[in-house]
Amino acid sequence: MAFVAAVLAEIVTIGDELTRGETVDTNSAFLAGRLTELGVCSVGWLTSCRDVRADIADALVRAATRAKIVLVSGGLGPTEDDLTVDVAAELAGVEPVVDEPSRERMERRFARAHFKLTPNNIRQVRVPSGARVFDNRNGLAPGFEIALRGASVFFMPGIPREMSRLCDEQIIPRIGELLAGAPRVLRRIWRVFGVGESHVDDRLSGLLAAVDPTAPADSASLHFNVQFPDVLVKVIARDEDEARARARLDRLGTEIRARLGEAVYGEGDDGLPAVVGAALRARGATVALAESCTGGLIGHLLTEVPGSSEYFRLGMVLYANQEKVARLGVSEATLAQHGAVSRECVEEMARAVRDLAGATYGVAVSGIAGPSGGTPDKPVGTVHLAVASMSEVHAKVLAYPGTRSQVKQLAAHWALKLLLTEASKQS
Repeated sequence: MAFVAAVLAEIVTIGDELTRGETVDTNSAFLAGRLTELGVCSVGWLTSCRDVRADIADALVRAATRAKIVLVSGGLGPTEDDLTVDVAAELAGVEPVVDEPSRERMERRFARAHFKLTPNNIRQVRVPSGARVFDNRNGLAPGFEIALRGASVFFMPGIPREMSRLCDEQIIPRIGELLAGAPRVLRRIWRVFGVGESHVDDRLSGLLAAVDPTAPADSASLHFNVQFPDVLVKVIARDEDEARARARLDRLGTEIRARLGEAVYGEGDDGLPAVVGAALRARGATVALAESCTGGLIGHLLTEVPGSSEYFRLGMVLYANQEKVARLGVSEATLAQHGAVSRECVEEMARAVRDLAGATYGVAVSGIAGPSGGTPDKPVGTVHLAVASMSEVHAKVLAYPGTRSQVKQLAAHWALKLLLTEASKQS
């Protein structure tokens, strides 16, 4: 098999607000994701530059020299520091011209809103002469495509909601047409929880060579990305034959699951809350929560998933010990002998909230999130969790001396992982 490299792409974002740190550059992440999903591009560079004519020109020339596809966002507005159209036209050796359909759409919109059209507004509907124009259906400034140094360069507004729609509806299909027949670049993500990045790396050592010993070294690559508290294992496969690339990913996935076991809870974009929800829905099960140190975070994570009302019955936040006693009937003797941060306490809470809601499962958590409140026996980061079904209770204790936010996040996700284990058992 002769391996052919993927088409290289670059993303350029323009704006002083980016280089001053006033705005987080979400556009680059969005565009890189879309190019990756397209399956023919590999993003080699992400570049941001100021609203300075020379800087914009330098960024565009560099990008067009080393990449075949260049996506650009920003600098298409009506103000004097919006210079992208002027620089692009100059590099292409043409003059900026008004795109008449965009101008007419602007005039109609301004008339409906009773806004006065000023000369600088017309700057916003200019494009380099001869450019391929893309309608901006969420805004005013049109997108456009020019050829530069052998590259296809696509320009979009910097406003995320305008850029994203323009990209999805017009730019990505156009790139797909341009690169028809290019080698495929496929990506698959396995989501891992409960095992640290270094341990994941150790367990997957030699993975690519073990699964495909005769494949070219650059036909697949393994990557890790920590999205606390998850570790994402990403494999990118490159091949002229899409079916062959998919088959390679299937084989690698089988080996990844074999090496990491239950730590792999899912694939793709769905995080733990969505995977838990799917498991509960598939089983026709419901859940009720009794939260202390997580302060309702577990309930928040579950209800971020659309359709969670099918399985989420009840959530209670019981910070004070007297509320644990009054609302759930936790034994005062348990609190006196073991304390609220104990296996005994969370087991009682989990059973009680399950019974109260008439749910399939009850989940409880109690811990010391910090930064104060720890003791020698129960230092900051000590968290007890329990999941109660009708027949049994499973408990776990954590010892994670992180920040308050990290302790809460980790505790909430471990509660969901325990719930997933229970909901995934065979009846």
